[in-house]
Amino acid sequence: MAKTQEDNFRIEVWDREETALVETICRSPDCSVSQAAWQSAIRRRPGMLLIHFNGRHVMEKLVTPGEPSIPPETIVNGSIHAGLDISLSDLREWHRLRAWCKNCSHHADVKAATLIKRYGKDALFSTVERALFCTSCDRGGPVRLEIHKLPRN
Repeated sequence: MAKTQEDNFRIEVWDREETALVETICRSPDCSVSQAAWQSAIRRRPGMLLIHFNGRHVMEKLVTPGEPSIPPETIVNGSIHAGLDISLSDLREWHRLRAWCKNCSHHADVKAATLIKRYGKDALFSTVERALFCTSCDRGGPVRLEIHKLPRN
């Protein structure tokens, strides 16, 4: 089968042992679309191994925060319950948070420890996002929390 531009960026879900591909979430020739799908996949696939590819190159590999709430075999055509959310206690030491303002596109790193101190470890991302406001445009919401992985030393 011939490779197309569609194969440039893709996001795959693998089992924890990285022996079996569970699903391919996104294929896109556009890096921005792929990054948006990556952030969404982190939230919608708790406790799963995600791999973000550019062609054959692995851009990012991450075991998402949280525990799998549904078995991978119940994921059909990339859709599961839209109500899945991550709590602050699901974050690990290798996760880095960035808040992104949807109004003015300003973004800033946020310390998870600060959010836990203010909102509690069991606070859900959706709750924290509604309480945050942008320090650049001084407007409350919509602020989106993104989960990133700390760079390797």
